[in-house]
Amino acid sequence: MLCSGKKFESWDTCETFIVAWAKQRGFRVIKDRVVRSDGMIRRRTYICSHSRTYESNSTRDTVTKKLGCPFVINASCPKSKNPDESVFINKIFDQHNHSLNVSMIEFEASRKFTGPMIEDIKFMTISCKFGATAQRKFLEGKYPTHPIYSQELYNAIQKFRY
Repeated sequence: MLCSGKKFESWDTCETFIVAWAKQRGFRVIKDRVVRSDGMIRRRTYICSHSRTYESNSTRDTVTKKLGCPFVINASCPKSKNPDESVFINKIFDQHNHSLNVSMIEFEASRKFTGPMIEDIKFMTISCKFGATAQRKFLEGKYPTHPIYSQELYNAIQKFRY
């Protein structure tokens, strides 16, 4: 359980903890506002990825994940009475206006290519000039337990094309 007043030694450990906690609960957090002072981050706000709202300029029916979710976490690194430069969680508003789904977060994580897979795609795209079909066959043979999704493969190939 995440509680306000929790202390962290750095912003990295704080963020890692918050992201893992949110993933375990079935949603994703994103960084929102940040306040810097003397080059250091003093305050940061984390929100649900479904926060905010989206107004489309299109006349078509559009779908968005921006639902105005009220979830928020405020963290700070105070200047005074904080010799260790510790990061504290000040406020948590743990309410959502959408369902939380752990399996969806796990599915999104399983879609991503691993580091060695990215290196293989980079090599096959730049050095071998292989197309998507040949790369798919290679990746499916070399990594049989990892699902290969077409759109993810096309996006990865596009990163390395000039």
